[in-house]
Amino acid sequence: MDSTVLQEEKRILLFEDSDIFADMVLEFLTALGYTTARAVNGFEGIKAVFTFKPHLIITDVEMPLFKGYQATRLLKSRKSTKDIPIIMFTSLNELKDKFWGNQAGADWYIEKSPENFSELRSKITQLLSEATPTDFVALERDGKRIDDNALIETVNNLLDAKLFQTTVIGMLAELSAKLGSLEDIAKGFFDLLNYICQAEIVSLMIKGADNSLMVYTANIGGFNAVITDDFNAISIADFDNLFPDFQVVTREVKDFYLAGEKKKRIESYIMVPLLVGGEKFATVHIGNSIKEYFSPTIRENMDVFLNAAAPIISNALSMLEMEELQKKTRVAFARYVPADVIDEIIHKSSETASLSETRNLVVFFLDIRNFTKISENSSAQDLVNFLNKFFSAMGNEIIAEGGHIDKFIGDSIMAIFGAPRSLPNAPACAIRAAIRMIRALQTVDTSHLTLPESGLAIGIGINSGECVVGNIGFQDRMDYTVIGDNVNLASRLEGVTKMYHHPIIVSENMYEAAREQFIFRKIDTVRVKGKNNPVGLYAVYIAFAGEEGAADFSEGVAASLVIDRDLLDNYEKGLRLFYMREWETAKTYFNNALRINGEDYFSTLYLERIEEYSLIGEPMDDAVTLTEK
Repeated sequence: MDSTVLQEEKRILLFEDSDIFADMVLEFLTALGYTTARAVNGFEGIKAVFTFKPHLIITDVEMPLFKGYQATRLLKSRKSTKDIPIIMFTSLNELKDKFWGNQAGADWYIEKSPENFSELRSKITQLLSEATPTDFVALERDGKRIDDNALIETVNNLLDAKLFQTTVIGMLAELSAKLGSLEDIAKGFFDLLNYICQAEIVSLMIKGADNSLMVYTANIGGFNAVITDDFNAISIADFDNLFPDFQVVTREVKDFYLAGEKKKRIESYIMVPLLVGGEKFATVHIGNSIKEYFSPTIRENMDVFLNAAAPIISNALSMLEMEELQKKTRVAFARYVPADVIDEIIHKSSETASLSETRNLVVFFLDIRNFTKISENSSAQDLVNFLNKFFSAMGNEIIAEGGHIDKFIGDSIMAIFGAPRSLPNAPACAIRAAIRMIRALQTVDTSHLTLPESGLAIGIGINSGECVVGNIGFQDRMDYTVIGDNVNLASRLEGVTKMYHHPIIVSENMYEAAREQFIFRKIDTVRVKGKNNPVGLYAVYIAFAGEEGAADFSEGVAASLVIDRDLLDNYEKGLRLFYMREWETAKTYFNNALRINGEDYFSTLYLERIEEYSLIGEPMDDAVTLTEK
């Protein structure tokens, strides 16, 4: 038997209220050899199934007297009709229609369009070939037991008991997926609520952070201003009674529908709290012009909807509050932390942010030299103005090199390189930042200050090594900071810049990490207070005198970052001989260095030590103990 004969034996029933489109579909199916019949609505379609006995059904979704998914639900629930394939054919190409069709049990969903007739043909052929044969004798016998009243009651019961809750949840899921802002969620919430019940006027009141109250209203029924104001006053009073301890500080109101001209009274009113995790966080207030409108059936439907909507609204509120927190965080940290570091901090989970970790970091301390003397001779307001400009200039250089300003301590700055964001080559970044700060020092306005003769100067100490980094403090006040011996050493290095008369001093760890990128001079080996292991100290320079880059560091403190190449060569030879205890030969090289620059502090320092050792004897080791922190 060929396919044409098979097609002639197949009957297809169409549920379609549009005459024009029904004619197009029936003509198409007839040309394919199918026997067809049409019902103009879902109610007539269900009855036709038991008389026409179709092999396949095509139904529209939106129809009078039972929608397509209602009819499908009934047919798929009965033993005699459940195996008949059903295609939902609609012009509403939306997620909720697919959801309704799937929940009702439809076998396929396709958008209503002549352009899709080819796809429809293929799907009809597939479904007919795969379908379980229908017992049409049992189908006809079942139809004789169904009258109109029984059919209507059965469909309504199926809709209320089986489909409504999943339909509502599907609609809310679609709303949640499409919309992001709390305002958009509120607008969609009102539209859906009006679909669930006749919410002629509704208000959504949400408790926000910092005692803020967000109020969204929808005067869908077009009540006039007097009635609307009365409704809002009652809603606010009920909200206040439910949350007596909630003291509103700020109130934000958004009206989605303006007051209309309707003078009819609100005869029915209800308030429903919204809960998440057992805690009330919002209220919904609904009014209707029909007396005793909120019947048990309507209340049941509303409760299903509101229980499903509550977590969606709560999530939107959380997102709004997170966005506000992010804005505040960006404003608060923008001057002190690079933008990408702010992003990293913001997008860390609260759990991760609360943890501490051990990480290899660079710790950076800066202090203004002679600040006590400066403050004694300047007014408080001039000092504050100066510090703001000073911290701004210095902070910008730290951020430019990827550093994080940990804190301001009086006239000092503590910074970190390598946390919270990992930073490749952090030691070099920290040293570059220090050099940039020395140069930027010349741009800071000090015209209202009384400075010492040496002018405005700073000292910078930098160390690297393992530190504990994370949020440290207690529940009400946490600081993201670092602690550990290497932090203490960095602070000590900043302190000894005064003693060694050089603006940037770094540890041996820093020297080893960045020795190929800058000019270093070892200036001492020290043992800090409370520690036994000696530490090598190094002065940082940016250029050799008379060579490329030196001209940019010719004035003020910046000039101390330029060194003569021959001076450094003689000094390093003298230092090696000093540690070999070859005092006399070492003196020769230190003196050579002083002939190049008679004010070279470090050459003078070692000549003085050689003189001291010649009087009191050689020390047991080469490390100098620092007695001050």
